[in-house]
Amino acid sequence: MNVEHQLRPLESEARVPLRIAVVGTGLLGERHARFWGQQDNVDLVGIVDLDLGRANRASERLATTFGIPRPPVFMSLDTLLASAAADAVSVATPDFAHRVPVVQALDAGLHVLVEKPLAMTTADAMVMADAARRAGRWLMVNHSMRWIPRYRAVHDAIRTGEWGQMVVAHSAKSDVIHVPTEMLRWASRSSAAYFLTAHDLDLVRWFTGDRIVRVFAQGARGVLDRRGIDAYDAIQSSVTFASGSIASFEASWIHPNTYPSFTDDYMHVICEKGVAYLDRGREGTEVFDTDRVRHPKHSTVYEQDGRIYGSFRHSLEHFTRSIRAGTEPLTSARRVMGVVSALEAIHRSLETGMPETVDDQPVY
Repeated sequence: MNVEHQLRPLESEARVPLRIAVVGTGLLGERHARFWGQQDNVDLVGIVDLDLGRANRASERLATTFGIPRPPVFMSLDTLLASAAADAVSVATPDFAHRVPVVQALDAGLHVLVEKPLAMTTADAMVMADAARRAGRWLMVNHSMRWIPRYRAVHDAIRTGEWGQMVVAHSAKSDVIHVPTEMLRWASRSSAAYFLTAHDLDLVRWFTGDRIVRVFAQGARGVLDRRGIDAYDAIQSSVTFASGSIASFEASWIHPNTYPSFTDDYMHVICEKGVAYLDRGREGTEVFDTDRVRHPKHSTVYEQDGRIYGSFRHSLEHFTRSIRAGTEPLTSARRVMGVVSALEAIHRSLETGMPETVDDQPVY
């Protein structure tokens, strides 16, 4: 049996709750913990963070705000694994800190869901994918936007041949400056491309079912530098696919904090027989408060009756279904390896000022 494509389903264990832990208690880590803690078929067996105080505060919020049995907290995955039985972990550490907990969990025989991007280098991504293969466990990357219905509609129109081949795509994705200056303590160790373009690289690559072969990137900086943050303000990337299709990706994270949307973005996809324009900044909703106008975005995460819905939920549910059925996740590490390779090449291009080739493995 090829463990890359199919593992033994849990079968008789299908009604037994999966025991899941969370590594990292930042914004996304706490969201993972809350989601798992609210699922009927999941036991949240612990949360891990090097900052034990932050982990304890997260555990307390889960209990007092959402009525989730307070999960135990640990300073290391080693300690958790020695103290609690687990079937899987969600890894929501910073972009640059995925490899160690992911490999450790896989080597311990656990399935792993890791936040995007899988890694910041192809070498790290390969180490993690190889660990999953050795362990016979799934390693899924949380590219949750694939579960937004309108993106699936574009994917299906292209992949079924209805629209023919993609000719060109363009995306622009921008965050408010709060993200690199306050929300992320590690912005200098990432970039707008790793944090934002990763989403849309994955989407367009998925739409086309094609390999990325070459990139060229340019960056602008100054605003964040003046704030003591060693990062580009904006990065523009031009991408060529093996078929000859092209795409451009623009990412910035210096919008003023008064901007109506925390994240503003759109995507334009032009195919031989069809065109899609996706305005993702507004989603058709405007809210007029006494001091500002807001454009809430509900496709990725929204709440109803105190529970989390949207594509984030669908992605995490896909992870547990894949474990139970023994079927490869849609965004398994090997399937999204090309996203990491392209991101790494984008940053090489920023350094060299030249186009860079991409070692993108064949797309499922």
